[in-house]
Amino acid sequence: MGDSDDLFDMYRKDQGKAALSGPTLATALADTVKRSFAQIDELCAEVTRALAQARYTTRLAQTVTDRSSYVRLDRQSESFRDYLRGWSQQRAEKGTGGMHWEAQILVTDHRRTTKEIGLGIAFEWPGAGEEGNLAFVEFWPTGSGVALPSDARGFQRALVASIIKLEQAGELSSVKGRG
Repeated sequence: MGDSDDLFDMYRKDQGKAALSGPTLATALADTVKRSFAQIDELCAEVTRALAQARYTTRLAQTVTDRSSYVRLDRQSESFRDYLRGWSQQRAEKGTGGMHWEAQILVTDHRRTTKEIGLGIAFEWPGAGEEGNLAFVEFWPTGSGVALPSDARGFQRALVASIIKLEQAGELSSVKGRG
């Protein structure tokens, strides 16, 4: 019986922990969004380095869209920081709200042809994600979905699969043919 008693104790302790609320939750929500976009930027840079011989570049587009309001914002702008502050405060106060955003990864080939890969991003509530995940990202061309940061490799594979799909459609071209 000792093991089951330990499990009940763990459950009670977990339930007793104070959940984030108010300004602390708002800050954590904004941080989740910023950290997720920063990780996507980093992963795109890694894919660009890996695909150097094929002469592809990948980067997260500057503009992102909040699906709850369809507001499109430049991630580097002061208005984005202001919007994110209000967005996170509103969700912290209500305890609910849309956490879905849209973004695009821009892929440029050796001919300087650029195509967009659409992403759907669902941000996790701070402390609610499994294994400390910040977001779930879906690649629209392939339907692949990955959790970040735990499945960074899966993100890179899904990005490459989307690039290959664009190649197969004739929209992008590698400097090296695929055999």
